[in-house]
Amino acid sequence: MSAGQVSGTLIGPAATASHAVAVLTDAAQLREPTAPATAAAKPSGRFVALDGLRGIAALLVVFFHIGWPNHFTPTNFVRNGYLAVDLFFILSGLVIYANYGVRINQFADFVRFLGLRFFRVYPLLIAMLGLFVLLESAKMVAQQKFGIVAGQPPFTGADTADTLLANIFLLQGLHVLPRLTWNTPSWSISCEFLAYVLFSALVLTGLARHRLFPPVAAVTAATLYVGVAYGWGTLDVTYDWGILRCVAGFLLGMVIYRARDDIQSINWQGLAGAGEVVLLILLIATLSFASGATLVMSVAVFVGLVALLQFDHGPIAWILMSRPAQFLGRVSYSIYMVHLVLLICMSIIVKRLFGVTVAINPATQSPTFAIGLWPGDLLAFAAVVCVLATASVTYAVIEAPARRFGRMVLGASVKTDARLSSRRRAPL
Repeated sequence: MSAGQVSGTLIGPAATASHAVAVLTDAAQLREPTAPATAAAKPSGRFVALDGLRGIAALLVVFFHIGWPNHFTPTNFVRNGYLAVDLFFILSGLVIYANYGVRINQFADFVRFLGLRFFRVYPLLIAMLGLFVLLESAKMVAQQKFGIVAGQPPFTGADTADTLLANIFLLQGLHVLPRLTWNTPSWSISCEFLAYVLFSALVLTGLARHRLFPPVAAVTAATLYVGVAYGWGTLDVTYDWGILRCVAGFLLGMVIYRARDDIQSINWQGLAGAGEVVLLILLIATLSFASGATLVMSVAVFVGLVALLQFDHGPIAWILMSRPAQFLGRVSYSIYMVHLVLLICMSIIVKRLFGVTVAINPATQSPTFAIGLWPGDLLAFAAVVCVLATASVTYAVIEAPARRFGRMVLGASVKTDARLSSRRRAPL
C-alpha cells in the first residue's frame, strides 16, 4: 500500500517557508490536548502488525505490475492486486487519526501537520520522478547520438512536459490528466495528500471528534465505494476518480480507530484470533474469485482485518510482526515508489540482450514482453530482489533523512510527538 497497506496518498506541495512555520508552531507546542475519554493511542504510537500488512500489500503491487509471462502473476489474486491501494488508504486513515486526531487545534497545527506529511511523501516521490525524467533524457541522447530508437519516442505519450508539471505539483490523481503518467503508482500519493488536507480540516473544526462522525463517515465511505464499483464496474479507478477511493478508504480508517475502544472492550481475544484467520481466508477467496463490481466486498474484509490486527494479537498478527514482514513494512513506501522504474529498466536490459519486443501496458504503463514461463519466473524473482534492495537504500538515503529534516525544520521533537500522541480529546 499505503502498507498496508496506504497503500501506500491535489493541491500542490503543502510546505510553506520554514521560518513562517517555525513561528506558527512555537506557540502551538505550548498547548497540549486534554486527556481523552476514548480511543487512547498505543503507547508506542505504532501498529506493528499493520506495518507488516502494509509491507505485504506493497509487495503485491509489485507483482501486479510484472507484465511478462510467468507462473504467478497471471492469477486473479495478483490481477486484483490493485486493491492493495485501498488497504493503504484505510491504514493511512487509521494511523493518521491515531497520531494526529487531537493535535490539530489551530492553524499552526494545521500547517505543521501538512508540512510533516510533505516531508514524509514528497522527497522520494520527486526523486523517482527525476529518475523517470533521466530515463527519457537517456532515450533522447541514445536516439540523437547513437541512432538507437526506443519503442516510444522520448517525452511523448504519457511522459510529456505538461504531465510532468502536474506530477511535480501532486495533481496527477485529481482528474486533471487524461491518463496515468510518469511514475504511475504516484497517483495515489496525489490523492492521499488531498486526504491529509481534508483530515486536518475535519480535526481542526472538531467534526472528526463529534459523536456522529463515525456513522456519518462510514455511510459516506460505503456510498462512495459502492458508487465507484457499480458506476464503473470496477474499483480500478485511478487518475480520474481515484480520489473517491482515497477519501472513502481514509474515512474508514478513521472510523476503525474511533471504534477502537469499543472493539477492545469486548473480551474476545480467542475469537479475534480465529476471526483474523477467517477474514484472511475470505480475503484470499475474494481476490481470487470475485471480479468487477463485486470486488467491493474486499473493502469490507479489509476493514474487518484491520480492525482486529490493530491490537497486535492473534496468529496472523504474530506473523505480520515477524522480522521479514516488519522489514517490508518499514520500506513499504519505497517499494511502492521505486518498483515501476526498476521494472522498466529490467525490460530495457532484456530487450537489448535478447532482442525481444517490449510493449507498455496502456492501463498500468508497466512493461510487458514475450518470454518463457520459467525464465519469466527467474526474472520476476530477480525483480523482487532488486526492488527490495533498492527500497532499502532509498529508505535509508531519502525517506528517513527527509523525515528527520522535516521535523527539524518544523520544530518537531520526537519526545513531544510521543507525549502528545498518547493523549486524546473526548468526542464532542
